[in-house]
Amino acid sequence: MGLNGRVGALVTYQWRGKWVTRTFSSCPKNPRTEKQQGHRMLFKQEVQLAGKMNWVLRTTMDTVSAEHGMTPCNYFIKRNQEAFSCADTKLVVDWARLVLSEGPVAPVAFDAPVVTEGTTLSMTFEQNPLHRSSYSYDRVYVYIYCPELKAGILTAPVYRRDRRISVVLPESFAGQEVQLWGMVQDDAGRWSNTIYIGYGPVEDTPEAVADAQLEADETAGEQANAAGRKAENQKKDATKKASLREAPGWSVGDSNSRPLPCEGSALNQLS
Repeated sequence: MGLNGRVGALVTYQWRGKWVTRTFSSCPKNPRTEKQQGHRMLFKQEVQLAGKMNWVLRTTMDTVSAEHGMTPCNYFIKRNQEAFSCADTKLVVDWARLVLSEGPVAPVAFDAPVVTEGTTLSMTFEQNPLHRSSYSYDRVYVYIYCPELKAGILTAPVYRRDRRISVVLPESFAGQEVQLWGMVQDDAGRWSNTIYIGYGPVEDTPEAVADAQLEADETAGEQANAAGRKAENQKKDATKKASLREAPGWSVGDSNSRPLPCEGSALNQLS
């Protein structure tokens, strides 16, 4: 053929003993366009988030990710594309849409979280709001994640029948805003779909403070009543002792004296 190289938009070369001509691509392999860089930055931050949640995902997504031939982290990223977006090169997460578990197990319905004593977080829950087939020994978990600290905690499980779950958070969580999700696992290792509980600061809930104050007031009232009863009893005892001092044959308050065993005495009347 005799022609070898580029002529305009055509490139001619020899391949396996044959002359080949193709159109030259004007698009470089790595254009580094603004859009491409944005996608790369977004993906990098998605991987970082998955890495922070890795040990939880290996618990809650191990089975479902294996069914898709993927690692838990990779499946988490793929599954949550609709929850991720990018703003000013920073990852924005729609926490309410985040999926941390999937499966057929009946969910529970969590009530509003309550924080007491600074870092003690507790919730009650309805054990089977959808009235689906479930077991009282299904295990209920709550995952608490702090975006500011980039750290999370998976609670120890409680049984579905317990209807309450509580955890003491690290001191570093105090005052920080956290996101909460719940999930349920059955004895076969299957999971429920993720239950988004909500978000809020780790500080004493006003209702909890009011309840604690009410309880303290009730306790103080009970103590005051007890003190009043004690004073009344002491007054009655003093009256009884005064009457005993007037009884014939005995003396009260002296360890060396003994009442006389006289029939009809105050001692026999009291005994």
